Amino acid sequence: MTSVITRQGRDDDDVARRTGHMPSRGGIDMLRRTRSLSCTAAALTLLVLAGASSAAGVGPTAAEPAQPAPTVDPVTLTAVQRQLSQITTPVQVDPSLVDADQALLEATRGLDGFAGAWLDEEGGRQVVTVATTAPTSLRLRSAGDIARAMTARATQQHIERLDVLGALAEGARVRTTSATYTFDQLKQWQATIDEHLSGLVFSDADERHNTVTIGVPPGSDSTAITARAQGLGIPDDALKIVEADFSPTLRDDHRPVAGGQQIQFVKPIFGDIGTIFSAYNCTLGVNARIVNLTTPLNGYLTNSHCSIDYAQADGTYHWQPSVPLGSIINTANRIGYEVLDPPLYTGNPYGDTSGSVNCPSGNQCRLSDAAFGAYDGDYTGTTRGYIARPSSLNDHSTWNGTSTYRITAAGAPTGAVRAVGRTSGMSTGSITQSCVRIANIDGMPGIAQNCQYIGTYSSQGGDSGGPVFRVTNSPSANDVTFVGLNWGGGTINGQAVGIVSSWPLMQVDFSPYDVRVCQAAFTC
Repeated sequence: MTSVITRQGRDDDDVARRTGHMPSRGGIDMLRRTRSLSCTAAALTLLVLAGASSAAGVGPTAAEPAQPAPTVDPVTLTAVQRQLSQITTPVQVDPSLVDADQALLEATRGLDGFAGAWLDEEGGRQVVTVATTAPTSLRLRSAGDIARAMTARATQQHIERLDVLGALAEGARVRTTSATYTFDQLKQWQATIDEHLSGLVFSDADERHNTVTIGVPPGSDSTAITARAQGLGIPDDALKIVEADFSPTLRDDHRPVAGGQQIQFVKPIFGDIGTIFSAYNCTLGVNARIVNLTTPLNGYLTNSHCSIDYAQADGTYHWQPSVPLGSIINTANRIGYEVLDPPLYTGNPYGDTSGSVNCPSGNQCRLSDAAFGAYDGDYTGTTRGYIARPSSLNDHSTWNGTSTYRITAAGAPTGAVRAVGRTSGMSTGSITQSCVRIANIDGMPGIAQNCQYIGTYSSQGGDSGGPVFRVTNSPSANDVTFVGLNWGGGTINGQAVGIVSSWPLMQVDFSPYDVRVCQAAFTC
C-alpha cells in the first residue's frame, strides 16, 4: 500500500516514487492512510506563486506571499461559519445507538447464551447467523422464534441502525451456530485488552470466530502477548492474534462532480504558509447537503486526513481532478474547501459501557475519518446522490464520465459491498469485521479510530475518502445504499483489506448538523 510523506530536503520526484512501509516508531509499524503524493504537482515553489500573482497585478515578494494559498481566505471562512451557526433543528444523538456492539447487547439482553450475530448475503438473499452457547434455551428455538426474540426488545432506531436487526425485521433467513463464549464476555475481554495492552493495531470482539481478535504489527512476539492476556484472565481459545499491516489510502475532469472522482489538496512543507507545497491525491466520497440550516449548505464528504490538519476545520481547498500545474492560487478546478472536521474526544462522552467507543486512557479518539467541504463558486449548485459507475472492476480508466449509481438509502457497512477510488477504480468485497478499534495511526501517536469496519475490497494509495456502498437495485437498477467512506487499507495475515468509517457514526460526528447524502427524492 502506498503512503508517501514529503520530507524536508528530499527530492520530490524521489519521494513520489517511494512506496511501502513508513518508518516504525518505538518498534511498531504505524498505521498508514491511503492518500498519495501527486507526481505532477509535487513541488510548487513560492517563486511560481509570486509569478502567478504578479500576472494578476498583485506582485508579492518571494519572502512575503499574498496569502496561505492552500486554505480559504478568512473572510469566506467566517461567512460560512456564520451560516453553520444558524441551525434550525439540531440533530439529537441517542448515546445508546453510537456503539453498534453496545446497542446489540442492549437489544439482546436477557437472551440466554447469545454469542453474537452477523449478516451475510447468499444467492442474493440476506442471511443472519446467530451464535449461541450450548446448552441454552435460545439455541433450541426455531429460527422464527429467534428473530422475534431478538427484535422484541429493539426500538425502531435499533432496527434502523443495526443491520442484523433490520434484516430480521425484513424477514431474512436465520440460522444458528455453536459458540463457547457469550458476546458479553467477548466485549468485557476486549475492554480489558484495550486497557492493558499497548501497541495494538486493532482489537475486535469478533463474533464470527467467537474470540477477541487483535491485530499486531508484523514480527511481534505473539507468545508474550498471549501470556499477558492469560495473566488478565482471558482464556487461550478466546484470543486470536493476527498480523496486521495497514495503510491509510477517476482522475479526469467530469461535470457534474460525482462521488468516487479524484480530488487533490495542497500541503505546505515548510511553515504554515510554506515555500514548497506538495499536492496529495484523495477521492471525493459523496456530495452532501446540510439541511437544518437557515440557508442549507451544499458540499461533499471526504476523509479528514485529506486536509492539512486532521480533526480540525482548517479551510483546506480541494481541486478536482488536480491542482493546475504551476500555480496553487489558480482557481480552475478548485471545487470547495473544508468547513466541518469534528474534533478528537477523550474519555466516555457517549455513556458507552461496552467499550467500543470509549476512548482508552492516554488516547484521543474519533468515530470517523470524515470531513465536510463546502462547494465554492460555480460548484455550489452541485446535486447530491450520485457515485461514478465504471464499466469494469479494478480499472480507474473505465468510467465514461456519465454513468452513475444513485444513492437511495444509507446505513451501516454489512455483507457484500463495493468501493470506488481514484486508484483502484471500482472494487468489490465483503465486510468481515465490525466495530473494530484501530490505533497507531501514521504520524499521529495516541490517536484511535473507534468502531470501524474492515472489508475485502481494494484500498490503495489515493483511494482515501472514496464511497463504500451496497448495490440494492432498489427501487431501480443501479440504486445503492451508501454505508461509509474508505480511509485505509493493508493486510491481515496476508489478506488485503480496506477500512471503512460508517455512515451512522459519521452522523454522530457531524451532529448537531443534519447531513443528507441521498438523491434529493429520498430522505437520507
